[in-house]
Order: sequence, then C-alpha cells, then structure tokens
Amino acid sequence: MSANFVESTHGKRQLNHLGYRYCFKRKNINSEYWVCVQCKATATTYPDLSVVVRYNHTHLPDESCAKILKIRKSLKRKSTADAGPIDCIVEEAYNNANRQSSSTDLLTNLPPLHIMKNILQRHRRKNRPPVPHTIEQLPFPLPDTYCKTTNGESFLLYDGLLAGTRSLIFSSYGDIVHLSQQEHWYGDGTFYTCPSIFTRSINGTSSENCDGGSSLFF
Repeated sequence: MSANFVESTHGKRQLNHLGYRYCFKRKNINSEYWVCVQCKATATTYPDLSVVVRYNHTHLPDESCAKILKIRKSLKRKSTADAGPIDCIVEEAYNNANRQSSSTDLLTNLPPLHIMKNILQRHRRKNRPPVPHTIEQLPFPLPDTYCKTTNGESFLLYDGLLAGTRSLIFSSYGDIVHLSQQEHWYGDGTFYTCPSIFTRSINGTSSENCDGGSSLFF
C-alpha cells in the first residue's frame, strides 16, 4: 500500500499507514524515517511512496485516526473562518460524524464535546483580534477577516466618521448593484441587537427582499 500523509492537530506532517500513525524522525538521502506515535515500531518511506515497516506494533490499528484528524483540522479552520458560535460549529460537526459513521469508534475517539469547544475557543482567541470593549479599541483599519465575505468578495464599503462618530457600512458589490436597480429602499434601525460599542445598527434592503429576505447593507 502506498504511503498516505496526514496533518496532525499541531500542523505536523505524519505518515498514516494501515491504520497506524507515525511521526517524522529524520530525512535520509533517498528516504524518510518515521516512528509510531504509540509504540517503538518504525517505518521508512521512499520517493515512489513505498513503505517498509520494521518491528511489530504493540497495539491494534485505528482506522478512524485519519478521519478524526480531518474533522479536527476542519473544526479549527471553521472556528477561525466562520463567525458563528463555537458551540454550534462543534455540535454540527459531531452530529454529521455520528450520521456518517458506520460504527461508534469515530465519536468515541473524538474529544468530548466540552473539551473540543474549549480547544476551539482558545484557537479562535489566538487567531482573531480580541473583542473590543470600547470604540477606541476597534482596530483601524479593520483586519481583512472582517472586511470580506466567505467568497472573498470585498464587504466593507466605508470606515470613517459620520457626524463626528466612527461608522462602518457593510455591503457587497452585488448587493449595491441590486439596490441601484430598485425603485424603493427600506431601512430600519435597532438599538437592542446593536454591538455594545456602537450606538445604533441600521439595516437596509429593497422592496424585493423586504418580505423575509436578507439585508443588503448594514
């Protein structure tokens, strides 16, 4: 069986072979030397992706290992890229894993829900700016994370002073084009759901979107 490489939870390259996982030890002229993460068994990989295993393992193989690493990597990426609550991100991933898995091994070997939530909360805090408690703490200019849509499209239209107060206007180019073609615009302001560092949040939409549609600018 050809060598299959995976990424560990710490971003390290590992060898996953026949249900056993190996960490990288050293690189030789025409090969790479690996050691099992759970015992002293070793493996050598070659440029043609062939694998030679030395010594017997002292534990059973775990076929779910690669799937677990993939789930954890996906969760870390989502915790940084998505703005949704960590609780929802983790619970959705665990529910999907439960539906797709033919056995209980996958969920059994994943960290408990509360531990995974804590791990992702720490990861998000490490990779995102801290939540500002005053308008003065709000970064200027805003990081790109908060200025683009999930498709990478520019979303921040304006960041500056309006009537002497820092104001932000968000909308995509497509939404602005759509609004420009509409005869009527509708806007509504709210104080209740407004972030605490701002005074008011104003949302706008068009006549086509006003009945249950999403806002086109904020």
